[in-house]
Amino acid sequence: MGRSKPVSFAGKHFERQGDAVDYFNNQKVELLPEGTIENGELFESLKDVFERYCDNSPGYELNGRLITGFSVAYEKRHIEGVWATHPCFKVHFSNDEVRPFSIKKAIKSLADNQN
Repeated sequence: MGRSKPVSFAGKHFERQGDAVDYFNNQKVELLPEGTIENGELFESLKDVFERYCDNSPGYELNGRLITGFSVAYEKRHIEGVWATHPCFKVHFSNDEVRPFSIKKAIKSLADNQN
């Protein structure tokens, strides 16, 4: 069985990738700002993770676009016979494009590419 790789972003360090994913997925909907997240600790964490994910993932380059914000939508998913509410993150760009992205894939990419 492989050992979990630690991961760091935006000044935060997590011993396990799962803990880093939980940091984002456990954000309480009632504490999140309405609309787009454009500043603050959560914004800085999402921005760092997403930019580094783009740097490590061919086809995800920013190509001059700036990240202007993030949004979180919650959807119900049926996983292993149980319904659960799951956060879905989207990145907003300076050209008004909005794209979903996987926190789990981004965190794995960070852990795989950290020195």
